[in-house]
Formats: sequence, structure tokens, C-alpha cells
Amino acid sequence: MDPDDIEELAVELQGKTVGGWGLVQLAAGTGFAAYVMWAGVLMPGFRRVPLKLQVPYVPSSAKQVENVMSLLKGRSGKMVDLGSGDGRIVLEAYKQGFRPAVGYELNPWLLRLSNYRAWRAGCYGKVFYQRQDLWKVNLSDCNNVSVFLAPSVVKGEGLVANFLLCWANQ
Repeated sequence: MDPDDIEELAVELQGKTVGGWGLVQLAAGTGFAAYVMWAGVLMPGFRRVPLKLQVPYVPSSAKQVENVMSLLKGRSGKMVDLGSGDGRIVLEAYKQGFRPAVGYELNPWLLRLSNYRAWRAGCYGKVFYQRQDLWKVNLSDCNNVSVFLAPSVVKGEGLVANFLLCWANQ
């Protein structure tokens, strides 16, 4: 579109009101766009997970990543992030010397994002992200596990037992 056309359109729209029907169209369009984003990005990770175990993707903050790394200070060996999301913790674990650094995530879009972030950080092929249900991951050979989940997921699902078993095997 030509810049002159944009200016002409802006002048033409100046002073016009949206009106009731316009607000309905705007709300419907926004709702549809939100649904498309949810269906394309978030829902694929939830398809194989029971409703009570579903946790929305919330990226870890820099402070949360720093806190995880401070808890792992002085440790070594395999590092696993269950529900790795966009892979921030796995990348930082690799940079801190954990080998191998592995993330498990169900959402294929988040796995693509994780691999992209690893590529941008120069760690592609050095860190690993796998699409696997965190309840089916074999933790017997790991020394370090991180997991950020909702309390409803952790409660009564055996994750704590697996985590403690992994911790005891160090």
C-alpha cells in the first residue's frame, strides 16, 4: 500500500464513529483471533492431557531461571526440565555445564520455539527437547530435575515420588 493511500484513508476515517455494529464486529474479530491463537498454540499440548492436569504456558521469568540455577549450584550431571515450555531453563542449564540438558514438553509449537531459541543461542544440537508426556519420562538416570506446574498437577500424581527418587539416586 502506498503511503499516500494510507494518509488519504486516515483523513477519510477521521471524525467517524465506530457505532454499535462496529463494536460488535470488533469484539467478534478479536474473539476469533484469540481463539485461533489458543487453538494453534496452546491446545495441541493439551490434547493428550486430562483436564485436571492441564497447565497453561507461562514463560519462566529471568528471576525464576536464576533461582533454579542457584538451587543447582555445585551440582553436575543430567538436567531435566519437565514441561519445559520455551526451553529457557534447559538452555541456561546447558550454559552452566549440565550435560545432557533435556526438556520434555507436549506442545509442538513450544518445542519449535525451544529449538529456535537454542539455535539463536548457538546451542542447537547440544540441548535436547522431546515431545513426551512428563508422567512417562524415565527419571532413573537423572541427577537434577526442574518442574514448574500448577499444584493440581503435582498433587497425588506421583511426580513428587519420582522427583524424590531421582534426587536420591544422585
